[in-house]
Amino acid sequence: MNLPERITNAEERIRDRALKPMLDLLIPDWVYPNHITGLRIVLVSIAIIYYLISTSLVFQFWILCAAALTDFIDGPLARLRGQCSRKGAKLDLAADWYLGSWLGVQVLLTGMLPLTIIALMVIPQVGILITNRILASRPNHQQEQVSTMPLGAAIFRARTMERLQFITVLLGFIFILYSKVTSRAVWYRIGIGTLYCEIFIVCMLLFQKIARVVKQ
Repeated sequence: MNLPERITNAEERIRDRALKPMLDLLIPDWVYPNHITGLRIVLVSIAIIYYLISTSLVFQFWILCAAALTDFIDGPLARLRGQCSRKGAKLDLAADWYLGSWLGVQVLLTGMLPLTIIALMVIPQVGILITNRILASRPNHQQEQVSTMPLGAAIFRARTMERLQFITVLLGFIFILYSKVTSRAVWYRIGIGTLYCEIFIVCMLLFQKIARVVKQ
């Protein structure tokens, strides 16, 4: 087990232990992790429908906040109850993209996201996609994928850095939208600062990918 995997395992154990009392108290046994993930998709869909009906941001903002909270519940719940599955991991990934994409659209529609931030967020992601394609074409990487395929959901598990990247994106977008809702500039500055943290993280991930490409 390499260092990133050890860090991810440790982070998950700490997070699961911290959330276990609350989850045991609030989440009944008949509620499965996929139900929580599905709720996230439903909430985002409600926010989109509400936006199409009314461009008011306030109600939609709180719906999206509730959707974001579900992202911190389904994973620990699945691990604590031994209900991890390949299907659940795929569903969680799709729900995360759905939520993150709509939050991003809303921030762009407000016109509050500078072009420099957009460029700094997008360019490293493009670099990661390119390096992933290069790595996927390497025989060693293909053998690694085959060997890990029987692990099921584990192959879809985001590592701590990738998880942190997604969380900072969510928080950055939420803070910016909150500044729009409350008309408080301080939240906008916090949101932009959070997105700069995301840019730093994604650049680190890109450098790791480039290092793997060069090494192989």
